Amino acid sequence: MEQNLDVDEIWRTLKPWGRYQIKQMCFMWAVMLPCSLHLLAVVFIGYRPDFQCAEISPANQNSSINSTYDVTYDECSVMMSYNQSNFSQTITSCPNGYKYNAHDDISFVTEWGLVCGESAKVDISQSLMLLGQGVGGFLCTGLSDKFGRKTVHISSHILLFVLCLVTAFIPSYIGFAILRFFTGMAVEGLLLSGVTQYVETLPMEWRFCAEVIGLVAWTTGIVMLTPLAYIMQTFSWRYLQLLLALFSVYSLVEYWLFDESLRWLMANGRLDEAEKVVRKAAKMNKMSFDKVISIVKAKMIEMEALDKENGSIQVASDPDVVVETYIPKNTEVKKYSMADILRDRLIFINSAIIWFLWVTNSLTYYGLNLISTTLYGNRFVNFFLLGAIEYFSALTEFLLLNRIGRKKTLIFLMGISGISLLISTLISTLRGDSSALGYLATSLVLVGKYGITGAFSSVFLYTSELYPTNLRNSGYGYASVFARVGGVLAPFSSTFHSYVAWGPGVVFSTMCFLSAIMIFHLPETRGRELPTSIEELKMWYKEHSGIQNSGTKVKKEIAHT
Repeated sequence: MEQNLDVDEIWRTLKPWGRYQIKQMCFMWAVMLPCSLHLLAVVFIGYRPDFQCAEISPANQNSSINSTYDVTYDECSVMMSYNQSNFSQTITSCPNGYKYNAHDDISFVTEWGLVCGESAKVDISQSLMLLGQGVGGFLCTGLSDKFGRKTVHISSHILLFVLCLVTAFIPSYIGFAILRFFTGMAVEGLLLSGVTQYVETLPMEWRFCAEVIGLVAWTTGIVMLTPLAYIMQTFSWRYLQLLLALFSVYSLVEYWLFDESLRWLMANGRLDEAEKVVRKAAKMNKMSFDKVISIVKAKMIEMEALDKENGSIQVASDPDVVVETYIPKNTEVKKYSMADILRDRLIFINSAIIWFLWVTNSLTYYGLNLISTTLYGNRFVNFFLLGAIEYFSALTEFLLLNRIGRKKTLIFLMGISGISLLISTLISTLRGDSSALGYLATSLVLVGKYGITGAFSSVFLYTSELYPTNLRNSGYGYASVFARVGGVLAPFSSTFHSYVAWGPGVVFSTMCFLSAIMIFHLPETRGRELPTSIEELKMWYKEHSGIQNSGTKVKKEIAHT
């Protein structure tokens, strides 16, 4: 099998939604469930119920005073007033611990007493998990480009299973926090390798559809978390953690369930393995391997002839999109690194914008999920609705990504999120005791969640289309590292809200507005083959980046190595 065969053309010839491709992608979509479950489980396993200091005996505090007394219990202090002597005493800590309006092991917060002066430890534990995602993105993406998507995928999944299993039995907060960090690393390795693989398993005109289905799978995990947490609320949080860990038990046999990315095998010159993959796909899709290769070669010859004639051919599903397939002229395998992004000014500027988008999306998305318990209404219902609204985000992606393009879709969704969150913040600040305004504010937060979810999912796809093959997973990784800046700060949104109620909403909406403006500078990627080299990327960026090109339609792309 020749290395210069067009991978997208191979997938088209094999039929994009053949049995083989569906089987491959189902395993990539399936991992979205445990990833979303473990990232957001802290909303329930780290739940802080209403509480106050546990009862104490005033006589033990001042036995010399023989008088009637009143005791006032606050969250973090106790005040005793002695009526006959006009003497009062305030104890700024809770000598006998805390009394919760739920059982003592409903969460690790209640089990370890992480309230009052210890409350920051809850935010820190989640920040460590999201920091672990950043480290995982930095490490796993380079490993994925070097050793393959499958290797990193399976290793990350098994590690996630083991770590989450151990977490259910960990006896101390310190051990719990350390495990959360490494769990974040495993989640990110699993997410990035999975997203990259299903994007590389479809031709360019169907990539958006794979991303939409990935979002649906992710959302299903969030929606599933609510009833699971509701059912398990009378038990220790450890049982919920154990139940969530079991969602990854099949990782132990996953090696035998799916294959390495064909695009990665071809890009790295592993042609024998690539041929085995194509033969297997052809057999599952009830086609002849030789016929598939002959059709692909004939198509490439036709495309090359059209290229020489300065012609074009329509291969996208959108009739307004004209695509000219890139045909490699050599078999040299090129390797890239972070230095290649920093070396070119235009590539660096576009990358910096993408990094800011990831920071905004990560901060806003996780922040909204983690402050769900502060919204007006029932905490289970609110979290369920915040998850279910993501199905509408997926539908919007499906309808818009290939019709109006990646840029306009992102601008629309980021704008919607910014506007709704700003209005919700104003209503929440001014509503007083009005329950109607409280529910209206919560409804607008749902609209903001709808927008930011669609934007976050779209930026995954958009990022993959802005980098060449051997830098694509690294591009994800570097973006993921910057995203963790927002992710690390997101858990403190709840604490920030307790001090400045309008603070999180203003921060989220402002960053959404800035992101929507910055997107105008990026090129549109709809209807274009994935770039395969830095040289091709540079030429394309020069022609299509900048606000002056934001309104032009996608034109034919002629790429040379």
